[in-house]
Amino acid sequence: MRLKSGSFAGSFAAVALVVTLGWAQGALAATAAPAGPAIANLDEACGGPDKITCNSALFCHLPDGQCSAPDAAGTCAKAPDFCMRVSRPVCGCNGKTYQNECEARHAKVAIDTAGACKKPPPVPGAPVVKPAAKKKPAKDAKGTKGAKPKPKPAPPPQ
Repeated sequence: MRLKSGSFAGSFAAVALVVTLGWAQGALAATAAPAGPAIANLDEACGGPDKITCNSALFCHLPDGQCSAPDAAGTCAKAPDFCMRVSRPVCGCNGKTYQNECEARHAKVAIDTAGACKKPPPVPGAPVVKPAAKKKPAKDAKGTKGAKPKPKPAPPPQ
């Protein structure tokens, strides 16, 4: 039996074909391009086991002291535009000491601890770097250290 172009069965077959092809194409696209890392916005969760990052204008504000904790979760926060000049040092998660909490946030760095960062203990076998020695002033022809010669007195007026 031949189907007429306007029959129900012909329309159904055409719709089924389009749906099947669309589903197959969508399934191929989903498997061909894996999803990129999740990016969060202001006040959304970041970090954690999924390693969610914040958009470029924000930073992941972790709870204090959670920098080295695996899978630590935080909240995306906006970095301040400017800070007051107050000296209350904090140690950032990057191991750098900041003048205060605001300065660390301005640099988009979460805070590890209050107070200046502690220097890590020396690694056995690592070369020790000594600070550069101060240069001593050179001696002049008379053997004095860096002394400038006294100017000659002006002749008396006549």
